[in-house]
Amino acid sequence: MSERTHEELADLITLCGAPGIGIARFRALVTAFGSPTDALAAGPAELSAVPGINHRTIAGLMSAHRDETVIRQCDRIAEDGVVVIACTDPDFPQQLAHLDNAPALLFIKGNAGLLTAPGVAIVGTRRPTEYGRQVTAMLTRSLAEQGLTIISGMARGVDGYAHQVALKCGGATIAVLGCGVDVVYPPEARKLHREIAEQGVLVSEFHLGTKPDAPNFPRRNRIISGLAEAVLVIEAPEKSGALITATNAINQGRDVYAVPGPITSEMSAGCNRLIADGAHVVTGADQMLEQLGLGRSLSTTPGTISPGNLALPVAIPEDVTDEERVVLEALGAEPVHIDALCRQIEMSLPDLSTVLTMLEMRQLVESQPGSHYCRAPFLP
Repeated sequence: MSERTHEELADLITLCGAPGIGIARFRALVTAFGSPTDALAAGPAELSAVPGINHRTIAGLMSAHRDETVIRQCDRIAEDGVVVIACTDPDFPQQLAHLDNAPALLFIKGNAGLLTAPGVAIVGTRRPTEYGRQVTAMLTRSLAEQGLTIISGMARGVDGYAHQVALKCGGATIAVLGCGVDVVYPPEARKLHREIAEQGVLVSEFHLGTKPDAPNFPRRNRIISGLAEAVLVIEAPEKSGALITATNAINQGRDVYAVPGPITSEMSAGCNRLIADGAHVVTGADQMLEQLGLGRSLSTTPGTISPGNLALPVAIPEDVTDEERVVLEALGAEPVHIDALCRQIEMSLPDLSTVLTMLEMRQLVESQPGSHYCRAPFLP
């Protein structure tokens, strides 16, 4: 992995942030001068000889300098153990480097070696049905156990669940963020954020401290698809970020796979349209592996999607309290709002919240967006 001094890192960030410097001009300057430091030290005459560098860009480079913002950014990078690589570095993921809209920089926390490992992106809606959650669990586990890195965006729903399942079965996972790698988003994913940094890798093109601004997420989707050999979409409405990722994948020459769903389901409308437009229909992980040219049979998990092999809830342990058993027996696979659960079992909201927290810590219950809860699925 590329190693830079504090000064070299500051020059790299300064050059990328100079007015008028996009990916093409950054590449041209580093190619012409050998390094960001030498590019910043070049005079107007030398700069004007570089293809694509005009007078306005030269003026911007002449005004670029290491300011306090850059110095603080470099200090935070060192303190947080973050690695920064540029698109011109030899260890930059080559599947990204050749893209016209490749990120100039990647900020990495965790096992950077995973960025060049074979991987599949798994994306989908932030509000999956139980069918979507169960299919995500089954396919993620199957693919991860065959050595494929699971790539996603750590969003609520399918994305976050794919990361969780990959980690739970000892697989590798990459989270591509729409904020700085030091920023936890969604806020309830603090534990997942920490686990991915320790067992997988967090990656972003955004500087440390960057907040999760809405335009960042469609932009980061090209990196999710760009790092992957294929993109698998599990439940997505007609207009969703998952379909943006699928479109990016098509433009990048990646295979797109989609899980079919009922024509009456809004959450399957996007997947069904992808299939109608030519995406591969997913009936099982073994079929995906074969179409990817990996040709490995799955001996540990079912190969096709059917009601009989979708995940069932975790069994209720014998050592739960009476109150915990009442809550677990009332919950099922479909998420239930805490208020409805409160009325159903006639328990006070504070007491129910406490019980749910304890059950979630034991991984017997899972929380969903909007104060919804369901039984945790059993992963065979």
